[in-house]
Amino acid sequence: MTRMVKGANVPAPVEPLQIAVCRSKAPGAPAVDVSALLVAADGRVRGDADLVLAGRPHHPSGAVRHLGTAPDDGGPLLADRVWLDLAGIEPGLDRVVVAASADGGPFGRVPGLDIRVTTMTGAPVAYFGIDDATTETAFVLGEFYRHRGGWKFRAVGQGWTTGLHGLATDFGIEVADTDPPPRGAPAAVPGPALPSPHPGPAGTQRTAPPPGGSAPVAADGPHGADGEAGACFGTDFVPFVLKGHAHKTFAVPRTVPAGPALLQVELEDDGGRVQVKLLGETGDRGEELWRGDRNWSRARFLVQVPEDRPLRLGIRASRRWAVKLMPVSHAEPFTGHAHGHDLDVLRYDGPADDLHYRVDATDGADAAFSLGAVFPGEDPMTPRPAPAPEATGNTATGVVRLPGPALLQVRGRAFWSLNAASGPPALAEYGSGRRAGAPVEIVNPLPGSPVILEYHLVAGLTSRFYQATETDEYGEERALLFARRDGMRGRVLLFTDGRAATRVRIRSVARWALRLLPLESARPLVEGVRGKGTDVLVHRGGASVVSLTGSTGRAPYYRVEAGAADAIAPAPVLEASGSRPARGPVPGEPGVPAYVTVRCEDMGWTLGLTGADGPRRFAESIEGHGYDVVHYTGRPGEVRVDCGEDRPVELWLLDKHFAPDRRIATGPGRHEIQPGPIQVRGGGRWRITAGG
Repeated sequence: MTRMVKGANVPAPVEPLQIAVCRSKAPGAPAVDVSALLVAADGRVRGDADLVLAGRPHHPSGAVRHLGTAPDDGGPLLADRVWLDLAGIEPGLDRVVVAASADGGPFGRVPGLDIRVTTMTGAPVAYFGIDDATTETAFVLGEFYRHRGGWKFRAVGQGWTTGLHGLATDFGIEVADTDPPPRGAPAAVPGPALPSPHPGPAGTQRTAPPPGGSAPVAADGPHGADGEAGACFGTDFVPFVLKGHAHKTFAVPRTVPAGPALLQVELEDDGGRVQVKLLGETGDRGEELWRGDRNWSRARFLVQVPEDRPLRLGIRASRRWAVKLMPVSHAEPFTGHAHGHDLDVLRYDGPADDLHYRVDATDGADAAFSLGAVFPGEDPMTPRPAPAPEATGNTATGVVRLPGPALLQVRGRAFWSLNAASGPPALAEYGSGRRAGAPVEIVNPLPGSPVILEYHLVAGLTSRFYQATETDEYGEERALLFARRDGMRGRVLLFTDGRAATRVRIRSVARWALRLLPLESARPLVEGVRGKGTDVLVHRGGASVVSLTGSTGRAPYYRVEAGAADAIAPAPVLEASGSRPARGPVPGEPGVPAYVTVRCEDMGWTLGLTGADGPRRFAESIEGHGYDVVHYTGRPGEVRVDCGEDRPVELWLLDKHFAPDRRIATGPGRHEIQPGPIQVRGGGRWRITAGG
């Protein structure tokens, strides 16, 4: 690893990197909070979203993630980690600054402070140890900066004795004082707020007015901004969950505090009807909150928990249902695009931006739609209404200016979509509001390149058996989506075979909508990334091993596929069922994107990632269960494969880039094998024994 002195610089590879800020364990040492600041050419951050820290761990671009403190393995060091993809840094940003602040004392009392930069495969990039800290309570340890079309890393080692305030001033971040300024003192210049790395209860956040003073949904601006849009709309509490069937009235326990809360109601089976009512103190008829028909599956909306009595709700449904009452801060983040068909609440934590929204009527159905926004310091139960959209045929569109973080409330009985102007635009939209069964011709907007197909299906009476197929120019059909594999909404790759157009037919759903997105919309694949349902991720770290751990409970089917952007067909990486982990190879070269598709039916999953040296090695014998990647280090020759006759396995030899080279074994018996990485494909237990 390159050991650096203060002011030195080294080239930084344009691939995913891991940054570790380490220090030695010592009783009574100050706590250290690590952050990353994305800085423009003027030396200032553009807004709250360009500050990534434990309380706001994801940058909207997906290029920077705060991974938290590494688990304590009993060793002598503590480490906070940041994941960085320099290739994803937006053109308007020139530097990524890695900083830290100390709580409980100066950095002179933090022993062994250093910063270490490696690739995701573990290859060293830079090491910088700081041994001259004294009274500083904030530090810039290092920075990545653009240089002649590439990137370099510089060892900085600059500190402030004024802590967060000194750091804030240097990068254009204002930290508001809790006490009012003296009379005659000049007014503070508006700027983005610096939140606490560990957000506390509502009202404890540092706040500042939004930059620029631009008008939001209404003519008058918001009354303040906060680094976490959902954090100031009520206190945190343990979510309340209740499941039932048919009709039920109940009172929410008083452990849920008074104030606004996020209510999610979901039907666990396809189809059916549901009605949600807010009941009076004595259980009277009360107010209807939502009524869903057979095409409805889930809605999220805000409710006010009374101060003087429990919240009482009534559910009438024809299927099994689940109710979850959560803090408002649990609203799903809006990171540039969202779509839906029902009520929803989204949390926007980014800088000032224009929000474009679109509504599509559905074959004569009532296309009622409203969009509201609430800004920090305002009552979430009275959102500011957006201007009425302009209608053209069955489609209506509008634009809302968001000056900063906000809580977005959507009420709709039609397909709707929200897109941030700074995010990747949709290349094309198809079928919004159409009924299923009619084929649609889809033209590739990027000839020669795959695109991401984002689908949203509304359940019908037979939706559990739906199927979407592609038809080529010769009339041959092939499967695109399955009900039990891909769920009702998600993302997959389309045009991986290079075709210029295809015909898609979706059967057995009520309605559907398709959008084509550029490959840049794929989420970055990093260690510990979580998701739900079917999604596409991108990995630029070269040949790696990915592991999938599914949700507990019922055992859904998971399938993972991976391949380069120009692959004719993504190769199968792994298949799994339930929560048992499975591993598979992600082929690729450093810097060359590989696209990974996780396919499952609306269930959660977690992906792990290790480098090409991650597979288990063996020279004589190894055993396992299901899909895996192993490395044979013995001599070329014969091995015996033991597995169940009813659940046979295949062995595939992988090349140096972890792409499947050739199949070397099918089922139990003796097979010839060569040294190198091997993919095991199968669903049961297996053993490989050299010589046999």
